[in-house]
Amino acid sequence: MKRLFVIIASIIVVLGIGVAVYFVFFASAAPHLTVSTANPFGDTGSGTVTPTTPSTPEQVAGSAGTVVAPNLIKITGSAVAAGAVAFDIVPIFASATSTSLAPTGATSTVANGTFSSPDIEVRYIERQSGNVYAYRAQARSLTRISNKTLPGIQEASWLPNGSLSFVRFLAQVAGGEHLNTYALPADGNGGYFLQSDLDQVSVTGSSTLFTLTAGTNGSIGTVAHSDGSGARTLFTSPLASIIVQAVGNSFVAVTKAASEIDGYAFSITSTGSFTPILGPLRGLTALLSPSGNLLLYSYTDGNRVYMSILNLTNGSVTTLPLATLTEKCVWTSDSAFLYCGIPTNFSGNLPDDWFQGATSFTDRIWRIDLANRLATLVVDPVKTGKTAIDAVNLTLDPNTQLLVFRNKKDSSLWAFSL
Repeated sequence: MKRLFVIIASIIVVLGIGVAVYFVFFASAAPHLTVSTANPFGDTGSGTVTPTTPSTPEQVAGSAGTVVAPNLIKITGSAVAAGAVAFDIVPIFASATSTSLAPTGATSTVANGTFSSPDIEVRYIERQSGNVYAYRAQARSLTRISNKTLPGIQEASWLPNGSLSFVRFLAQVAGGEHLNTYALPADGNGGYFLQSDLDQVSVTGSSTLFTLTAGTNGSIGTVAHSDGSGARTLFTSPLASIIVQAVGNSFVAVTKAASEIDGYAFSITSTGSFTPILGPLRGLTALLSPSGNLLLYSYTDGNRVYMSILNLTNGSVTTLPLATLTEKCVWTSDSAFLYCGIPTNFSGNLPDDWFQGATSFTDRIWRIDLANRLATLVVDPVKTGKTAIDAVNLTLDPNTQLLVFRNKKDSSLWAFSL
């Protein structure tokens, strides 16, 4: 009976996607959407957070992190929220007892002060407490910079300078469980709630926020400044089960991946119209490049996984010699290279089993040079550190000196010096 129910449910989902695609591209008029048209930022003073006194940075004693292998550091063994940010900083030492901070490239000086070598700061959120931590790669130091309590944070989307993150967590309220989104300043002071039960919240560019609200008959995509001002509707669509990626003015929507359902990808214009660019492909996932011109995508065919790059300018496709899920990759800032966690072998019904935690991978980290079509092994954590890593949520600093990722096996945070 259970198997029959699953089969029937799958057929309904497939038919639903087919009907949605028909309405997007062939129907003369779009159906009326029943999703809320309210500003997703809502009342920025609403919601509650456990009150705390203003945060004071608290440095953790001793060298931070554990050296597992040359250049490979386990920053923390405790579970962290999905999503970290890495950026460059330069300490300025005014005296033997005084220290201040300036961004890379700063021209200001202080009396008797000198610039040290640039460092890279990684900011992340501890899942259990919601506290914000800052790890410095060269100094091997760890500082808790916020003690605001937001337990159970699942994911965070950061501004590139690490000053603000949009965190997501489940909350029990009257009437049931809801997915909350909170704008959390890194120092913990201030902050505000967004609309509850948003399907997606992601930062694009230096200070723009994209939100997706889905309903029974479709979805609405909204963009705004990170402080909630200037909100405007980007699109309305009868497609509800989508993931949207944004880079500058480039937006791509991909239907949520499943092994038994055909997936599609669409480019979204500034006026909100959808144009199909990929599909049908089973298990389709995608990752838009920082330039907005290239789309890395992976899909499944039987028990095999394939990975290619679609040039959105001329429509050409480049098949890559290595394969993984795009959730295990990150682009360099110039869109010239990819760093990916490549499993030593695949198992299970993909990508479903991996998303649901029913299967796990053991990865090697590879660097892919797109211009020369060259793949280079960066590190094999099992061989060099006797540690199995299922890499996810990969991120790079702007100068591609530090690769940061989360181990999906235990949600610990890692870094590799490139």
